[in-house]
Amino acid sequence: MAVIIIFSVSVVNAQPLTLKQAITTAIQNNNTYKAALLKVEENRYKVRESWGMLWPQLSTDVAYTRQWYEAGFQSQIAGQYDVKIINGQIAVNPGAFYNSLQASRNGYIASEYEARSIKANTIITTLRLYYQVLLTKELISMHEESLKALEENLRVVTVGYQKGTFSKLDFLRAKVAYNNEKTQLINAKNDYLTVCATFNIQLNRDINEPVELDESVLMVNNDELQYLSLEEEKEIALIKELVALSLKNRPELLQLTHSKKALEYASDAAASVYLWPSLFVSGNYGTSKSISKDGEQFTPTGNPAIDPILEAMSQGMSESFAPKGWNDHWMITFGATYQWGALSPINSSHAKAKQLESQANQLDLQLEDFVKSVRLDIQRGFLKLKSASNSIYSQQGNVETAEESLKTATAQFRNGIIDNSKFLEANVALIQAKTLYIQSLYDYKVSQAELNKSIGVDYFKIY
Repeated sequence: MAVIIIFSVSVVNAQPLTLKQAITTAIQNNNTYKAALLKVEENRYKVRESWGMLWPQLSTDVAYTRQWYEAGFQSQIAGQYDVKIINGQIAVNPGAFYNSLQASRNGYIASEYEARSIKANTIITTLRLYYQVLLTKELISMHEESLKALEENLRVVTVGYQKGTFSKLDFLRAKVAYNNEKTQLINAKNDYLTVCATFNIQLNRDINEPVELDESVLMVNNDELQYLSLEEEKEIALIKELVALSLKNRPELLQLTHSKKALEYASDAAASVYLWPSLFVSGNYGTSKSISKDGEQFTPTGNPAIDPILEAMSQGMSESFAPKGWNDHWMITFGATYQWGALSPINSSHAKAKQLESQANQLDLQLEDFVKSVRLDIQRGFLKLKSASNSIYSQQGNVETAEESLKTATAQFRNGIIDNSKFLEANVALIQAKTLYIQSLYDYKVSQAELNKSIGVDYFKIY
């Protein structure tokens, strides 16, 4: 029972999507990148929050008080209205403020580099998929051409076998070669449909949307390949230059550096509780009105000699402690507080500072390992680019030679000079040469972008 799978590739009469357009679309629709930008905005507000430590707490207070005292001066006052028009206070630990501000700033910068890193990864992924779509399409064309040649060969051998001019072995070889190539074509079309679907997902498009790309990006000028033919000393110098550029621009490296600084400053901010005194200022401006008790406030003693004196004193004190009408007032207080209790090792600020210090040390180790890996990434990327460029240069001529070889083999086979196996060998050699050339194109273009990413440079500058 034979199962025939039919593939169809849609042809869209539309302008092809350029590589730059694809990258821009992928970046704009990447939710991870969008989240990273929101995190940048969040950290920007954290910087503002740190500056807010210098802003006083301002309020307006209104209060009404009722009271009762059995004796004493307070017994003459029944209550009070109190309006504090401006009530403010601020308390700042200088060390905590400075270190918190620096920690938030470095956190903000680190989040920017994190967004850059996500953007770079998006560019690389999109670029790989873009070239995969084009190169799998090229593979389809290659297998279709090969299948036509093998189909014609099978027809000729079949007729010859029926007439007795070709052996059964020649017929079976031709048939196997044709069926194998047909399977290769089916696989190539499946790969093409899969990579197109993945490409559409990367750009946040419908999975079945037709993909029409700019094939001109596959063109490689031989002049571009010359700079990779360097002497050993110049090659080492170039790699050193690229490593220095990477250490300066690589977003992952800069993210780790600023994250480490943020943790160090945060640790110092926690330690500032017991290293620095807190300075404070408080004050208010307002008005108040006392409520005097109704009725007689003086109780005679029965002694005519001292009662008049006590009565006069009572009236005077009543007016002093409970003056009539609204009375304005203001107050301001300056001071400092040193939390000497925080010097104890069991205080929570000590533990918090040590935790943050440990996290900074962990990042320091990661940073050290990352710096070591930079040179390896640069050297590996450069050698990959060099290898791909040399492969392109050699395979360009090799494809031409293989094509000429197949033409010669075809002519000689038809004239009976060579047998069918030599023709099949020439066809296989051409397929191998074209496959290696297409793979070299992919490796060259992708390794270019990967090397740019390794040194911290976008493949395209996206505005």
